[in-house]
Amino acid sequence: MHFTPKPDSALLIIGHGSTENPDSSTPYFAHADEIRRRNVFAEVHVCFWKEEPSMREAIFMIDASEIYIVPDFISEGYFTQDVIPRELQLDGHTTKRGGKTLHYCLPVGVHPSMTGLILRRAKEIAPDLSPSETTLIITGHGTGLNQNSTKAIKDQVDLISSSEEGYAMVIDAYMEEQPFIANWDDMSPTKNVVVVPFFISDGLHSYQDIPVMLGMEVKVGPAASQREVFRHNPHLLREKTLYYSSSIGTDPLIADVILDQILDFDAKYSPTPVFPNTEIQPHSQLLKKLIRSGLRQIGQIQIHPELCEFSYGLFHLDDEGLATQPAFGGLEHFRGPEMARYLSTYAENGEYRFTKGKINLRRGWIMTLDNEHELLRALDQFYPACVALFNENQNGTLPIEDLREKLNRQTGMYRFARSISDEGAQNLIRKVCGPAHNCAKKILWKIDCETPLANSEASRFNGIPGGAAEEKAIPLLCREACNHFVAECRIAAKQEFDLKAAKV
Repeated sequence: MHFTPKPDSALLIIGHGSTENPDSSTPYFAHADEIRRRNVFAEVHVCFWKEEPSMREAIFMIDASEIYIVPDFISEGYFTQDVIPRELQLDGHTTKRGGKTLHYCLPVGVHPSMTGLILRRAKEIAPDLSPSETTLIITGHGTGLNQNSTKAIKDQVDLISSSEEGYAMVIDAYMEEQPFIANWDDMSPTKNVVVVPFFISDGLHSYQDIPVMLGMEVKVGPAASQREVFRHNPHLLREKTLYYSSSIGTDPLIADVILDQILDFDAKYSPTPVFPNTEIQPHSQLLKKLIRSGLRQIGQIQIHPELCEFSYGLFHLDDEGLATQPAFGGLEHFRGPEMARYLSTYAENGEYRFTKGKINLRRGWIMTLDNEHELLRALDQFYPACVALFNENQNGTLPIEDLREKLNRQTGMYRFARSISDEGAQNLIRKVCGPAHNCAKKILWKIDCETPLANSEASRFNGIPGGAAEEKAIPLLCREACNHFVAECRIAAKQEFDLKAAKV
C-alpha cells in the first residue's frame, strides 16, 4: 500500500532496549534509518524502556506538532498496554498535550503482514525442506503479566495452520509458560523442525537463552555480535533435524510494517489534520545559536565550528591537539552522523555504554558534519535528548521528576523499588551516581518535593566533564532517575526488607 508522506509530522519508534546487550537495540535503529531514508516524515526518532533516550525525554527532542508513535514490539501486552501509555501519559488513541498531538498506533507484531515475514524467514533458513515433512515452531517469551502477550503468536499459528502453506504442524511455544520451547522435540511429530523466534531483536533471548533451551548450547554465551549461532543450520539434536532462525524483527521489511500500522491508524480514526507551529524554533536552529554564543562542549565531546571545509567537527576532548593537525592527526575520520551510535555504544575497552552519560567515551576519531541538522543527529546519538533538555531548562520549562514520583509509577517487578527508604536512596546516589562512578550528569531531581539530595560529589557535580567553564559547555542533565538507578533501588529495597526480616 502506498504511504503518502507526512512532511510536517514525526515518527517515534519505541523499543525495549537492554542494559546488558547492545545488539538488542540494533533493529530499532535500522528500522528508523530505513524510514528516514524514504523521507516520508519530517523527523524519525527512537526511544526505549531500558536505554536512552527514555520515552518521556524523547518527546522533548521532537520539533513536530504531530507525532505518530509505533511500538516496535511483537505483541499487545504489558509494555504496550501499561508501560508505554503510562510513560508517555497517553489517554487514548490520540492525546493532546503540551502543544503536541500524539497518535498511538498498534505494535508491529499484531499486523497481518507479519505472517508473510514468518513464512519468508522459515523458507530462508530451510529452503529445501518440504513443509509437509516439517514442524514450524513460532516461539516467544510468554509472561503472566498480561494475557495478551501470547495472542499475537497464537494468531500467527492459526493463520499459517489454516493456510495452504502445508506445514505438517504449526506450534506456538514459550520461554516462561506452557508449552515450553525446551520441549520442542516432544511436541514435533516430524523429523524436520524449524524454529522462528517471534522477537524484534536478536538479543539475550534469541541469541543466548533459547539456544540453551533447544539444546544447541550448554550454557548462556556472549552477546549477539560475538556469536554465529544462526550460521550453523541444521542442528542434529534429539534425533531431529533442527533449523533455527534469527528473530523476525531483524527483517528489513519491518519498516514497511511500521508504516502499515500508521496507515491503519489513519484509516480507522481519520485524525484531524495538525498544522505545524511556526512559532516554535527547531532544535537545530537553537543549537546553531548556542554554538554562535560560544558553547563548544557537550559531555566529553568538543564541538569545532568551521573545521577545514566542514561546517562542524566533533571529537573527544582529549583529542583536540590531534583534530586540528593536518589529516586530523591520524584520527579515524567519519563523514556524516551515521557512525555516532557505534562510537557512543562501546567504550575503549569494549564495555557496553548503555548509559550515555558515562565518562568513558572512546577516543581516536573525528566526525565532520555539513549542517546543524547533521550535528543535532550526531549529538542525539552521543548524548540522547541532552540538547533539547538543556534548551527546555534554559527556558524554565523542563519538568523535573523527583525520585518518589518516578518510583511510585513503577509496576511489575520494579514496583518493589518504591519501598526503598530515604536513607537507602541517599546512600545509593553516593554509590551509583556522579563522576566517581563514571556518570557525568547533573542531577536535577530530589528524593521528594521536601527532601533534597544529601551533599555529595554526585549532588554537586555540574554535568560538565573536564572542568570547562559553564558558559562554554552544554551540561548533561538528569531530569529523572534513570532506569538503571531504578533497578538499583529495587535491589537495595529488597536488601532492606531482608535485613528487617532477619531481625524479627
